Amino acid sequence: MKTSSADRASPTRSEGSGSARFDGLFPPEFLRFLATIPERLRRLHAGAAAGSRAARQAGGSFLVRGHREYRPGDDLRRVDWRVLARHDRIVVREYDAERDARTDVFVDASASMGPEGGLAAAARAAAVAYAVALADGGRGRLGFLTDKGPVVRAEGDSPRDLSPALGHLAREVPAGSVDFATALPVLAASIPRGSRLVLISDLLTRADPSLLHGLGAKARGGAVVHLRIGATYAPEPGTTIDATDVETGARRVIRATDELAARVAARAKDHADRWSRRATEARFAYVPFSPETEPDRLLGAIADSLS
Repeated sequence: MKTSSADRASPTRSEGSGSARFDGLFPPEFLRFLATIPERLRRLHAGAAAGSRAARQAGGSFLVRGHREYRPGDDLRRVDWRVLARHDRIVVREYDAERDARTDVFVDASASMGPEGGLAAAARAAAVAYAVALADGGRGRLGFLTDKGPVVRAEGDSPRDLSPALGHLAREVPAGSVDFATALPVLAASIPRGSRLVLISDLLTRADPSLLHGLGAKARGGAVVHLRIGATYAPEPGTTIDATDVETGARRVIRATDELAARVAARAKDHADRWSRRATEARFAYVPFSPETEPDRLLGAIADSLS
């Protein structure tokens, strides 16, 4: 039986997850925040709804639960023309069948995700995404992109299934490198058509971001959640950078002059812009975040991408 109670959905530690590591990734205030996500989403849905009613669409009768803003590629038959006429807003109807869709959450587990608070930030982003996936009767799958390919660690269909997933997030240690040119097509082949996808990565790869089109051809929306560490993307001029490649072990000590810092920032912006553009083309939301990003902001962006 599925639960709708925030109290019963309260996450606890998974056995064997390692107390110190678990607490470092998921402090008590963050666990309390996760427990409120089902209720927060219900309030968001209630606020967006314009009255529940049965509606006939291709495939049968569905219950209209609310609306969301129109996105390029949406079926024009779902546009609510009355809302457009009254409020000059283009919105599409949402149905119960959509809310029950499966959401796959995959985290880049390459070594570059670990330094400068990246591990904790990625784990918390994945926890938020998985909590959204399981809310209100949804189904979710949590996995990692590793040097051996995509690996599934947890599946669930209730907020009570969040706790085991937190244990897996706490135990996973970023290591090695992930070849996105190989991993993303394998991931695309593994996700069911019509599911939703949240991909969490620092995108430190030379792979062509057009690979996202293969994922977009299978998934029905979702998000590319981009971990951006300030020391990597915007080094402070005058600081000394210990540029150690955590995936290969190669080390180089660099002094960040004004010119070098500006050049690194420009290249980083260009890299992010290319991934953002391809994500939008593939009908994914592009969500940049850092270790300093508040959970509320992540929740809003991820929930919107999955609505």
